[in-house]
Amino acid sequence: MCRKSFLDASKMPVQRSRQPPALSRTVKASLDSTLHPSIDASLKDLKTCARRLQPILATFSDELQILHRLYYKGKNQHRPALFWRRVAEMRRHGDRVEELSLVSLVDSLRYSFFGEDLQQTSKLLKCSWTHYPDSSSVLFMSERIAGALTLVQQMRERLVRAYQSFTLAMQTGAFIQLIMPLGGIASRMASLVSELADVLELIWGAVHRILLTLDPGSRAPNLPRRRRTSLPDRSSPMETAAQISADIFEDTGVSIPRQDPQEDARPDIYSYTIPHDNAPRTPISVDTLERNVIVKKVKAVNEPAQRKPKKKRARDEIDDIFG
Repeated sequence: MCRKSFLDASKMPVQRSRQPPALSRTVKASLDSTLHPSIDASLKDLKTCARRLQPILATFSDELQILHRLYYKGKNQHRPALFWRRVAEMRRHGDRVEELSLVSLVDSLRYSFFGEDLQQTSKLLKCSWTHYPDSSSVLFMSERIAGALTLVQQMRERLVRAYQSFTLAMQTGAFIQLIMPLGGIASRMASLVSELADVLELIWGAVHRILLTLDPGSRAPNLPRRRRTSLPDRSSPMETAAQISADIFEDTGVSIPRQDPQEDARPDIYSYTIPHDNAPRTPISVDTLERNVIVKKVKAVNEPAQRKPKKKRARDEIDDIFG
């Protein structure tokens, strides 16, 4: 009996966060009317953030399902591989993000501004709020959002490292048909997680304003420091600019002016200048105009050698017998 209860308890999901405190609502009329516009603006921001969360988480869930299919398909073959550790890490962080149920978390805070007897539907959230929750519930919501933002930032760092690992593994050419889809999933999930972090920061800001409005003396947890990590881009603007500047200032040598070919032409030996009347005239001899021409007899290289005619041998008696 004890063993069975232990096995049943081991199959239960792990509780990663503490239970929310008991929710208590107060009528809107008991709150100072000067604080109503601040609550209205914060609820409007939460409504906008909830709408942005739905498509992001829906696309994230689709990518995670594809990752699960690839994981179960190749875990027996690639479990010892190094890149497979990144796949298991992506899958584990993706499951934890889905366990947060961020849309339900935000909607639960919005529903807390209405009465308990009202049915929680989407039409109810379009109406004006009639109650407000206690500060402990809002503080718990602020802590959950801060924890979710920390998890999302850690997941983004793991996704960037996984993408780099897949890029290095693709250079070997082994299992390229599996590594390429994994690299695409890591890239898309990293962009989705980045958008999710931006929305969570807006949600935390709205919840923090509500908390300060209801209880100015309360202290909400600080947001984790945002570390900007980006996927490696081979064609970054800095590299492109450096390449362009190197092409512009490339050493192409020193320009040399071309000389006129007519100036390099040899002067005609028969041309001479006409002297002036006062200058002494020197007759031109024929010897200065003669050229020494050397004629050299060159033997033909491929000239066939002449065959000498064979001398006929005189016939003897044996030749006369055998013809």
